[in-house]
Amino acid sequence: MSVKNHLQSMKTLQSNLVIWGLAFSLSGISFAACAQATTSAATSTHSASDPAKTALLTPLQQTVTKIKKLVATGDPDFDYAFQAKIHAQGAQDLLKQEIQNGKDTSLLKMAKTLLPATEADINLVDGTMRQLKPTRPSQAFTQQQSRNIEAMGLKLQQTGTSDKLTSNLDKNFATLLADQRQDAIDMATTYLQYGKNETLRTYAQQLIDRSKKEIEQIKGMQK
Repeated sequence: MSVKNHLQSMKTLQSNLVIWGLAFSLSGISFAACAQATTSAATSTHSASDPAKTALLTPLQQTVTKIKKLVATGDPDFDYAFQAKIHAQGAQDLLKQEIQNGKDTSLLKMAKTLLPATEADINLVDGTMRQLKPTRPSQAFTQQQSRNIEAMGLKLQQTGTSDKLTSNLDKNFATLLADQRQDAIDMATTYLQYGKNETLRTYAQQLIDRSKKEIEQIKGMQK
């Protein structure tokens, strides 16, 4: 072999080594990413397979999905009425899960007390909603309420994958109900800044007051 050919062969070998090294490095990154994704998926699957969590998370997740699907008119009265009704229905489903599957006597009593009140909320908002027509759009209301709804979804996602929830359905119910009540406060507070309908304003203020008391009641049970 000539010197020229020998040098050319050496250059080719060096180039191949660089390519192989780069490929190996990228493969390592890919394998690590896949492993991490697999681990995350396994953790999520494990969490999702626990009925003490999914039975309660599912109705709340469905609530957020339904509210997000609403087409905002921008009218605070009209939009909040629809949002409040769906949110109250989510609370209703959550309470029913505790009544059907819970074991803690204090929480069961609380759920059974709250259920008729929640049904009354739904009927009140539904009746008011049917009398409304969107007339005065408010971009500020729409933007602020959208942030509240996005925060609801994010909080549910984080709670579902954190150690806040356990295999104890009663404890999970208390945690999620407190969060759900806070979400109701946030949405109602935003509405009161922009809403004009007297029935809905009274409802929103009463909802805030009741929700605050319920959160304190839950905290007392968790001590």
